[in-house]
Amino acid sequence: MNSNLGVYRFTLGDFDCACLSDGSRDYPLKDFFTNVSVEEVETALREQNLPAGYITTPCTHLFVDTGEHRLLVDMGAGHLGPRTGRLLPNIRAAGINPLEIDTIVITHAHPDNVGGALDDSGKLNFPNAAYFISKVEWDFWFSERAAIHPGGWMPEFARKKLKPLKGKTVLVEREGEILPGVSVLFSPGHTPGHMAVSFTSQYEQLLFTGDVALHPIHLAHPDWLAVFDIIPDMAIDSRQRIFDLAAETRCWVIGQQFPPFPSLGHVIKKAIGWVWNPIEK
Repeated sequence: MNSNLGVYRFTLGDFDCACLSDGSRDYPLKDFFTNVSVEEVETALREQNLPAGYITTPCTHLFVDTGEHRLLVDMGAGHLGPRTGRLLPNIRAAGINPLEIDTIVITHAHPDNVGGALDDSGKLNFPNAAYFISKVEWDFWFSERAAIHPGGWMPEFARKKLKPLKGKTVLVEREGEILPGVSVLFSPGHTPGHMAVSFTSQYEQLLFTGDVALHPIHLAHPDWLAVFDIIPDMAIDSRQRIFDLAAETRCWVIGQQFPPFPSLGHVIKKAIGWVWNPIEK
């Protein structure tokens, strides 16, 4: 395993993998969880020796070369924030040609996951890829229901980024394998069609959890609701299922917004929730 500031390379069985940074974002404490006080969040952050005045989350993405396919999970935020938009430079820094990426799995269509779909002129950043997204997720963002989403600008943003992908998109209707060694697990709640992604090679397993949990303190407090959880009860159920699976199988986990980058580690089951053990780089 090796890394630079925005690239962390590792292997999973026969798969060559890289965690790739798109940058990071800061959130005021009051804008992160909806059902707990700022004081409770501050206490939880101090317990993990993290700054208590705000929440910083990395935007971590995963590239996997299976030998047969070159796959990317999510496409970054683009110019969404002052410290995002670094995914493409880090892809190139890793020696990866974006034109050779043939598969993209979209965990969900929030701005920091699909914002990097297009360049500044509106052309696809990954023109040779097939795009896999849950049919439920796709249908939601093009429905009137999307207006219930916290943040009224997000449905229009999602449609703008997704429409150009339509002719290259596979709408996933069942859990399971989409490519050899690559499977999707439905984990709705954060968005209606959110998916986690599982990779298996030579008896080694990696679970990319997307936004099933948004931060390590979310693992310690699984009933805390993120401000952008659209279906809260489903979000809690999915969190329980996905992280129980990760703990039971002792697989590698990438928590997409878990500090520090590369957001890679293991989870251990507790009586309530789980403990996050990040890899030591």
